[in-house]
Amino acid sequence: MLNFLPPTSSTGSLASDPFFTLSLDMLCVLGEDGHFQQLNPRWEETLGFTHQELLAQPWLNLVHPHDHQVTIAKLETLTHNPTASIRFRNRCRCADGSYKSLLWNVSIHPENQLIYAVVRDQTECKQSKEALRESEERFRCLVENVKDYAIYMLDPQGRVISWNQGAERINGYQEEEILGEPVSRFYLPEDVQAGKLEQALKIAAENGRFEDESYRVRQDGSRFWANAVITALYDKKGRLRGFTKVVRDITERKLAQEALQNAHDDLERRVTERTAELVQVNQRLRREIKERKQVEHQLRRSQTQLEQQTQQLQDALQKLKHTQAQLVHSEKMSSLGQLVAGVAHEINNPVNFIYGNLNYAEQYFQDILELLELYQESCPQPSAKVQEHIELIDLNFITTDLPKLLHSMKVGADRIYHIVRSLRNFSHLDRAEKTSVDIHEGINNTLLILQSRIKGKARQSAITVVKNYGDLPLIECYAGQLNQVFMNILCNALDALEEGLEKGALGENTSSKNPMIEVGTQVINENWIAIRIADNGVGIPDSVKQRLFDPFFTTKPVGKGTGLGLSISYQIVVEKHGGHLKCFSSPGQGTEFVIEIPIEPNLQQYCCSNVYQKQVDSNVRSSQSSISNSLSRMALN
Repeated sequence: MLNFLPPTSSTGSLASDPFFTLSLDMLCVLGEDGHFQQLNPRWEETLGFTHQELLAQPWLNLVHPHDHQVTIAKLETLTHNPTASIRFRNRCRCADGSYKSLLWNVSIHPENQLIYAVVRDQTECKQSKEALRESEERFRCLVENVKDYAIYMLDPQGRVISWNQGAERINGYQEEEILGEPVSRFYLPEDVQAGKLEQALKIAAENGRFEDESYRVRQDGSRFWANAVITALYDKKGRLRGFTKVVRDITERKLAQEALQNAHDDLERRVTERTAELVQVNQRLRREIKERKQVEHQLRRSQTQLEQQTQQLQDALQKLKHTQAQLVHSEKMSSLGQLVAGVAHEINNPVNFIYGNLNYAEQYFQDILELLELYQESCPQPSAKVQEHIELIDLNFITTDLPKLLHSMKVGADRIYHIVRSLRNFSHLDRAEKTSVDIHEGINNTLLILQSRIKGKARQSAITVVKNYGDLPLIECYAGQLNQVFMNILCNALDALEEGLEKGALGENTSSKNPMIEVGTQVINENWIAIRIADNGVGIPDSVKQRLFDPFFTTKPVGKGTGLGLSISYQIVVEKHGGHLKCFSSPGQGTEFVIEIPIEPNLQQYCCSNVYQKQVDSNVRSSQSSISNSLSRMALN
């Protein structure tokens, strides 16, 4: 071992050695009487005893009783081989009564019968390993005991290599029956013949992930609808290790969707048929009016009744569309929140591990540099072979570039950490009820998630984001849903700016011709705040602005918009928070959305999600009842 403490007959000379006093490890000299002869300050910092307390007692008094025999046995080996050095671990008592795990590196100096030791505190390292092992065990137990999801792993050829209780419940196979078998057992014969499984594994291997919804087959031959997510697993060298597969039985949801669609189609058919009948009746009434002037008053009254019934049908259909939009949004946000929280959790663990070890790597590198400098001072004229190797590896460049490399790695890890935190804050799965939140934090998290679109593409300029934040108090609101409003409005602003860049027709509401989004907040009065999101895009014509908040209305091409974003945003702001959502825009002048919400909204107005869900159910029943009553009245008339 490296003898950091040179032998000397005077222990007092060691105190003047700066390397002895500045070492980050615990250095000591032990006498043959079993007491410390010399200690560096690290002992006091680690164990909590004063220097005098440590010198006043035999050092074996500090060793845990269960570690006495091992420690003595290790030291006795030095008497048989004095020139050797030994390493061992034991536990030493602190001043507060706790114990710390220490790693000893010991050698003996036979001439003056002194023992020299370099001791390192490994308590935190040992605790970290134990915590990691417990975390892995908890995760394994969690996966194995999940019953609502089939979670299992496949080898690169698609054979099953792990099986949990959820997989057993959903697919019907026991673990010993399916391990080693191809996953194609769960697919329909026609899907296997069409190569659907091979295509799914290929896409997952190329893109990292594949998701689909289709029929699967249980062991008893019955079919069920399944939502399946396949994720590819790679080793550190980028080689495919296999796949993880998460399957959820969505048969009930599919049946409900089919039933809802059938009811919707049947309603539209009945409305169409009834409308055609009404047209015929109206034509017949017009003929009768010409023929029978004496019953003009009665015919006009009948026509008025028909118009009222038609309006009732239209109102009922509009209410049904509104309710359907609410259900679609609820399902979408639930799935999105679970996905975001899961991804953020899975990324967060390895990032914390990397980030935590970068500090140690940087410190170890500094220790090595200090050791190299000491060697260079002690050996200013190295051998030709050493000098040649120094020039070969360009030692000067390494010593200057490696700190920069470690710093860039730390910056990257910190960047990932902030992105993960923004995803978790954006989803707000743990905030289903109203809570006091910082509006600015929600806006910043949303902007961070959209950063890939804001910073521009290869042939497109970056978009400037100007923040004019006021001094806002904490707001009582549904944070996750309000973040969805910010996301919808900002995405529409980005779409408008991208369209303006493609057409070369940015708006003129700002002095800059560059694409820009301005986000501002202010306190209107003691009860209200306002959030303004403006862009200098192409603007919105009046004909579109009148239908801007209608469900399923969109001007985007098929596949690029559902027409639910602003409709859902309006419901969240107005119905859930009792606020206002306004739009100010004209062609060529950009667009500005203004969100006004109360600081402490009335708790009786949509105060919780349970009441809101009951209102949705009530709307569905009311719509169906109104339609049935209207059709009945028409039939009677």
